[in-house]
Amino acid sequence: MKLSGFTLKSAILLGVLAALLSFVKFQHCRTTGWAQPDEYVHACYSDLPSLFESRGLNTHTWPFASASNSVEYPPGTAMVMWASSYLVGSGENSLRNYFDINALFIALLFLAVVVFIAKMKPKLWYLLPLSPAVIASLYINWDLWAVISAVAAIFFFDQRKYEWSALLLGISIATKFFPLVLLVPATIIFIRRLAVNSLLKYLVITGTTWAILNLPFAITTPTGWYRFFSLNT
Repeated sequence: MKLSGFTLKSAILLGVLAALLSFVKFQHCRTTGWAQPDEYVHACYSDLPSLFESRGLNTHTWPFASASNSVEYPPGTAMVMWASSYLVGSGENSLRNYFDINALFIALLFLAVVVFIAKMKPKLWYLLPLSPAVIASLYINWDLWAVISAVAAIFFFDQRKYEWSALLLGISIATKFFPLVLLVPATIIFIRRLAVNSLLKYLVITGTTWAILNLPFAITTPTGWYRFFSLNT
């Protein structure tokens, strides 16, 4: 669905407002260097700075190099974490700079999510940027990288562009495992339409995409790659 100019501007405006309010919520920890117990007392804990040092990203350590200290995220997120570490200098403000750079990417992704939702639900989209949960948690971790591809997968599914939807869903699952649950409603919809062949094709594309994105890490650094699945199990 094509958005009206007013709706698009409103979506961007509310999205920016929510992103800024959430940034303010994390500002106390940002200025104190995420000192403890401040980050819990002020509810501004974030994986972004926490894992930057504890997982060796401050020295650009490969995310899956260690069997016991690899990042607790799938490859899609791990690559974002690792690649963004190269955008940070080695000075005393590196922790804050790493947070700021990743927060900027997350804010942009959030704006894209709001626009997608506005296209899919033109009467209800505003509930997302006005949600207290968004403002409270937007910069806690890198999940928006998986959310954007999951929402895009839903969008293209609604457009009956199933190949694109399956591809994006595979990317999303390789970034954060929770979008896997979207296969349940997709399967139900295909079955209700008596479109078994389309369902099988959808599952194959999704699974193949996930496998292609995971296999290089599973082969080269299997124990580090598997740590995410072990922790979640």
